[in-house]
Amino acid sequence: MKQLRSCAWLILWLASTGAQVSPDLSFEIHNPVQRFSKIKCFVLLNGDKEIMGKVAPLLRFDLEFSDQLDVEFGNYDGPITTSLLTKLFSQGVSLCLCLRQMPVTADSLPFQMAVRETSAGTMLFDKTTMVRRDALIYDVHSMCDELMPALTGKKSPALSSLAYCKSVSSRHKVVCVADYSCKLEKVVAQARTINTAPRWHTQAPVLFYSQYTRSNSRLMSCDLRTKQHKVICSFAGLNMQPSFSPDGTKAVLCLSGDKNSEIYFYDQIQSKATKRRAFQPLTHNGGNNASPCFLPDGNVVFCSDFESRYPQLYLLNKVSHKVSLLTNGRGYCAAPSYCPRTNTLVYTRYIDGVFQLCSLNLGIRPYRERQLTTNSGDKTEPTWSECGEYAAFAYNFIDPSTKKWSNQIAVLNLSSGKIRVLTSGREPKSFPVWTSKSLYCA
Repeated sequence: MKQLRSCAWLILWLASTGAQVSPDLSFEIHNPVQRFSKIKCFVLLNGDKEIMGKVAPLLRFDLEFSDQLDVEFGNYDGPITTSLLTKLFSQGVSLCLCLRQMPVTADSLPFQMAVRETSAGTMLFDKTTMVRRDALIYDVHSMCDELMPALTGKKSPALSSLAYCKSVSSRHKVVCVADYSCKLEKVVAQARTINTAPRWHTQAPVLFYSQYTRSNSRLMSCDLRTKQHKVICSFAGLNMQPSFSPDGTKAVLCLSGDKNSEIYFYDQIQSKATKRRAFQPLTHNGGNNASPCFLPDGNVVFCSDFESRYPQLYLLNKVSHKVSLLTNGRGYCAAPSYCPRTNTLVYTRYIDGVFQLCSLNLGIRPYRERQLTTNSGDKTEPTWSECGEYAAFAYNFIDPSTKKWSNQIAVLNLSSGKIRVLTSGREPKSFPVWTSKSLYCA
């Protein structure tokens, strides 16, 4: 039953238990993918202590999220002199960020951000930005988005968004949209039924999800601009898990009818030309087929148990319609997520009684699986960040503070091997899905 509870393609039986968890929990994997020394960064705060007291914790989270920076804060209202930078350098500080509050306006807080390299005093970044009082978290994320390339040479996921499910009760599950740190959360699908398995459109700010009715699980959409919800398809059985082409005009999804679930193809342009919505079956294998991923080349990765007792990952060729096995055919593999930037899948594999995260690079032959996590606690339904350096997932673990099981959304940093628990509260969370767009504030 543990396997059934954690599998996306058997979503109807997903468990709904959880406990309180601190949003600041973090765990170190015993064998991280890569170890490296952190860059020491000292942040000089120059401004109103009450305002800085609100900004500093948010900025620390964003700056330390990549695990590349070791951030310390200090209050300082003097000039940034060569002697000050030399002193910081002698203490092992490589970067100095001065955050200076400018004269306050009615609605906004202007800040000057200046980054210097301490060994030579070189100015790496200098800009004045506005932080709105009623959008503090989002605007600090924006600050970090601009700062991180100067501090680390890499872009931050700070302006991306996560959607996920939250169980209100055993019969009521809502869909939420949040910022990448899950400090901001907004319920976007709250009908008093089970709303689950959200998926993002690749172009429009539209979130798709499945909604249970008395007769089926219908596919819905929510336009975050208009807040309108629409029924996309409501065939018998399951209607769920759409995955879209890069241009958003084509999709693959899971439909079951009154039998087993199969993968279907939908072409928006063709449907408009014929004035009827047509779904073309891609699989006919009689197994449970789910979690399709539409690849940029038109091929499809999906999960199926048609050849073995447990689900495996398969690649469906768009031209020949030939299906080839990606995983080794042994054990339990499910819930793939594809990253176009790295041409890599992340998915769940059942290993020694625990659901762990594994990855597979589709550009390297023969295919070789890489185990990403080894610690305790089930990790299911992974989803890539756009950069492919982070994987968010549903995490079922024992909260060290309460000694009770908790179901929350967490994120794995592939470079450092560190897991951060993002959400908190007693309500179980599940089915995260990442988008690079800042849709939580739409």
